[in-house]
Amino acid sequence: MKIFKLLIVLISVTSFAVLAKEPIKIGILSDIETEGFFSSTLTSFTIQKVTPNSPAEKAGIIAGQKIIAIENCHIPGCATSEAKKLMKKESGETLNLLLENKDGSHVPVKVAFNAG
Repeated sequence: MKIFKLLIVLISVTSFAVLAKEPIKIGILSDIETEGFFSSTLTSFTIQKVTPNSPAEKAGIIAGQKIIAIENCHIPGCATSEAKKLMKKESGETLNLLLENKDGSHVPVKVAFNAG
């Protein structure tokens, strides 16, 4: 099961990094947990590290927060394939996330994807 989880995390991280036209990354290292094999769903998406000067840092995302919705696709329950599609953004687009802080409070965040 640990190998499967590692494989899913590697596939997810790789897929989230592949954007339609430009390789713009959000700038987070995360712990992603899923359920299911062929049609898996996200059960947990926790931010472990935020890259300095990244779109995530500029949006105010900090380590320890949990992503509980990606463009209104709620976690747990969001299909991993849907999450991957929703996170593919080009320069000039915005990614809407709903984050949960360690104290349980929720904060909406808009991550802007700008070239350069």
